[in-house]
Amino acid sequence: MKFIRVPIIKTLRGSPFQALENHANIIRESAGLLEEEFKDYINEQFEKFDDKRKKIEELELKADYIKSNIRNHLPVKFRLPIDRDTFLSLIGEVDKVEDLIQDIGEWILIREKPMPENLKEDFMRLFQKTLESIRTCEQAVDYLNILVKSSFAENERKKLKEITHKLHRIEHESDIIERNTTRKIFSMENEISAAALFHLSKLVFLFGDIANHAENTGDRIRALLAR
Repeated sequence: MKFIRVPIIKTLRGSPFQALENHANIIRESAGLLEEEFKDYINEQFEKFDDKRKKIEELELKADYIKSNIRNHLPVKFRLPIDRDTFLSLIGEVDKVEDLIQDIGEWILIREKPMPENLKEDFMRLFQKTLESIRTCEQAVDYLNILVKSSFAENERKKLKEITHKLHRIEHESDIIERNTTRKIFSMENEISAAALFHLSKLVFLFGDIANHAENTGDRIRALLAR
């Protein structure tokens, strides 16, 4: 008997795909706040940090609630043309992006000291690549919902694959910037304190980790499309 794909939205009382998109919307808002906080950091306006950090923390709690709600209410036997475990893994990767946004906000706040002038351009370049990875991750999640509503139409499937390929490219570009920035930080070990070296190098790692999990999100989506 031929399997007929029906709109997945109609098979659920509350679509987990819509909930996942709501989660991505929270990430979008958090990323905007992190961008403001990072600009304050670059411009040495440390007094503005705490308010943004608290807002990001509140958003992270909302994102955790959505993640838990999806996991707790997704039936074990889920009659969908996707793999349940892969879908749950996708949720985990998206949520990790939100967690890292909060981690970065906290980490910047830990050491309220000026960034060396000759590193600011490097960090701005890395941060812009991080934002690109976040926004592309959001786009992938949003488009997954569009794909689901279209009953996995081929044109929509192709578009989503293109977005996941873009996530791979962004992660590769981020890796290059990370390596170059880290080398530059350690080349300054005689010019900056050990605390500064540690703080800045970990900040590079945290930015890069966002790109890694955004790429993982794309991988999980591609795995869903392959089934």
